[in-house]
Amino acid sequence: MKRSGILLVLVGGLIGIGIILSVYANYLMFEDLSQGDGEVGTGQDLRIKSVLDHYKIKKGVYVVQIINFEGTSITARILDPFNTEIENYSLNEELYQGSFDVSKSGNYTLLIENDGEEIKIFGVIGPEPETWKKSLDFISFIVLFTGLIGMVVVTIYIIVKRKKNLS
Repeated sequence: MKRSGILLVLVGGLIGIGIILSVYANYLMFEDLSQGDGEVGTGQDLRIKSVLDHYKIKKGVYVVQIINFEGTSITARILDPFNTEIENYSLNEELYQGSFDVSKSGNYTLLIENDGEEIKIFGVIGPEPETWKKSLDFISFIVLFTGLIGMVVVTIYIIVKRKKNLS
């Protein structure tokens, strides 16, 4: 029984480490993103700005989520620091993610326009997460998954061992 207790503590530790790494990786990936939400009706727009430096960042990302999407006409535009449109997308789905090139330093704007009835919209814009941040998120998944598989294996081990002791 002593061995199974040690194994449970080890896999529990793996699960805990996986959860902590996952939370930290998500914090790192989303710390530089600007977000906004609101009710946007006909002729209204939602503007979300993010400061991007093209010397540090080559790609930017944006996400638009429409709550209770019912096929209304929503347009997402990305404006560079000189208010020049660099990306334009008509949304026909509840969740859309896009990317754009960062060619100049300054305020980039995610402009979400609605030509239909008032609807709740959530948007995010900012730099694309660095590769090591994405890797940390993947590593946290592997550690957490390994801990969960270990928990199943240890549980089966304990059940088999108890059955053996009862026989």
